[in-house]
Amino acid sequence: MSDKYAESNNESSKDLFEKRTIYRVDVANSLDGYTNLVDFNFGEKFLYGRVSRLFVPIELEPASLNTKYFKAAPALSAINFVVDAFEDLAAYFAKCSAGGQIDPNDTYLSTLQPYAAMPDPNALYSNYLTTQFEEIRGAIKNKNIKVRNFDEFMLELQLLLQISAPTYPFTKPAFIKSRICPINASGLAVEISDLNTANDEEKINQFVSSKNWEFYVNACRSFGFMVDRNVPWRLVADIASSPMLEYAKEYGFDTTNVILGLGYVPVHLKYFPNFKYHLLNLYNKVKLKSFLETELCEGKTLVRRIIPQAYSIEQLDKLYPETYFLGLYFKIRFMEEESQFADFEKEMLIDDCIEIYQNKGAPEALRVFERILNKPFDYRGSLGYIREYIAERTMEEL
Repeated sequence: MSDKYAESNNESSKDLFEKRTIYRVDVANSLDGYTNLVDFNFGEKFLYGRVSRLFVPIELEPASLNTKYFKAAPALSAINFVVDAFEDLAAYFAKCSAGGQIDPNDTYLSTLQPYAAMPDPNALYSNYLTTQFEEIRGAIKNKNIKVRNFDEFMLELQLLLQISAPTYPFTKPAFIKSRICPINASGLAVEISDLNTANDEEKINQFVSSKNWEFYVNACRSFGFMVDRNVPWRLVADIASSPMLEYAKEYGFDTTNVILGLGYVPVHLKYFPNFKYHLLNLYNKVKLKSFLETELCEGKTLVRRIIPQAYSIEQLDKLYPETYFLGLYFKIRFMEEESQFADFEKEMLIDDCIEIYQNKGAPEALRVFERILNKPFDYRGSLGYIREYIAERTMEEL
């Protein structure tokens, strides 16, 4: 075990805190003047590539911004201009290595090879949700909770989510913003090693102490990449940098705003239409085929067999209006976010957004809700405030 740097997460909390602090300081001090050596665990940088400028969760819009496979790793892909920039960077490294400008024997920093890039965000969330469903079903089973119908199920689910949702989100927008979702989901990141991210000792030995370390960070800057301080083999495209924007222009994306505005879409717009399906799927996993229920009647104990209600999605639609699912979505999103809203403010915002839905439809109601929920400014909580926001946005569009 290293006395200076952490080698895994299995050390004591005190040792991990001290050793990781030493690591962060040593990496920060390893080079002077390189602003592209970035701590993506600090502040807003943690959300880079996964939220809009308004902090609303976003995901890649394949119809506008396409991905591309790496020539050296045909199974891996990222956003097209990110792949172009990386492959030019890799070619530059190969040239400098052959010409003796850098150490050609460095394991990772002489020849740049992609080891990981963009996962499928839908598959990522689907796999996560499968695990969440199993956890919820297990919790309901352990508590010996038996539900007769969808109403009873939703009451129990909300009680569980009040405890779990802040750490383990339920909805996809909250998942995309969470620490469970990697920055790679943005399509902007490429990793050139498969080392253990918990092993700071290897990070220092294989990267920070490398003869090619400064050359690497400088070259990444020249090609429009940031380097993750905590995962130094992770390159993240800086979509505000001139070099990366030059690559993006080849595909019609000439500014950061255009990339974020056209290349990505708010997660809630694609997710919400499937929200009720997820709930019904979970209900079907939780409900029992039947169960026995006892009750006293005139001094006698009666036992009845209860068969929980079954639903098709069409039946669910007939029984519950869209406003019901919107209200559920809003309540769960409040549980997932670290907000300072008072209960009455939450109720007011939900009521106001339901009214917006009735006048302008679900997309606008969701847009207003997510913008207010995610925006780091003081909440005002009145329909007049929301209307003022809508009026301002309309004027901006005009």
